[in-house]
Amino acid sequence: MNCRFLDDIKEKILKDINSISVLSKNISNTISFKLNDIYKLFNYTQKFEELIKEFQNINWENVDEKIAENFKKSISFIFDVTKKSDSISYSVFYSMQYTFWQVVVIGGMLKNKKLSARLLSNSLSLLGKEPEDLTIQDSVTDKLLMESKVFNNKLKELIEKYGKETDMFDLKDYEKDGALLRFEGGDLLYSLHKATMFIKARKNEDNTWDLEGDINDTYDFTEFKDLKEYADNEEAMLTDILSTLLNNFGVVSSEYGVIKKYEVKIKFNFPNYKIK
Repeated sequence: MNCRFLDDIKEKILKDINSISVLSKNISNTISFKLNDIYKLFNYTQKFEELIKEFQNINWENVDEKIAENFKKSISFIFDVTKKSDSISYSVFYSMQYTFWQVVVIGGMLKNKKLSARLLSNSLSLLGKEPEDLTIQDSVTDKLLMESKVFNNKLKELIEKYGKETDMFDLKDYEKDGALLRFEGGDLLYSLHKATMFIKARKNEDNTWDLEGDINDTYDFTEFKDLKEYADNEEAMLTDILSTLLNNFGVVSSEYGVIKKYEVKIKFNFPNYKIK
């Protein structure tokens, strides 16, 4: 037998090993799953498939506090941050979370939460794709703003503060960071978290105002929320349960990279606006 030939093969194998990338080595090291681990993941996915079917059939118009709490307990297992440490578990839980949020998007569209559904859909990351920043200006969003008590109160506050002795003002001349908006309900609550607003205002002869402006926000989930305390307002309590639930799930999905942050700008133009 030619021993020199074996030396040549040994040298080639060592060369091939050294040429393997670090990523490839890490992948090969993590694929050491036991059969019991695979079985557990299979059970997780089976349980998730059953729950997601129930979730799709929930009549959210008739959801009460008990239903919301039970749902939170049943679905929360897919938001287990400890599963991030293993590449195979991570992939499975990533996929379940991605599917969950896609169902939330569809539910938002069906329940007339079109803005929040659009923003969430844009944030969902598949295979590491980064979302693009969004600029929104349409009649549907204009209607949401005009029907918002928070938005109208903020406009009234700004006009009374900066337009009292002038027929024209630009908020950027007074407030560098803009006016803070915190919405309390509806589609805007689920869409915008710590939004700021700038406006330009010109007063008309009939005491109405021509308003042009934009609302800016970073779409992200970075902080866990606690439930608020309510006295007798059941509707506010349910809204807070659902918004808190989705926010806290969103924080975990951000850790997984399922939800990615981006910048959103909502532009508006309201001629002949009358202070409400």
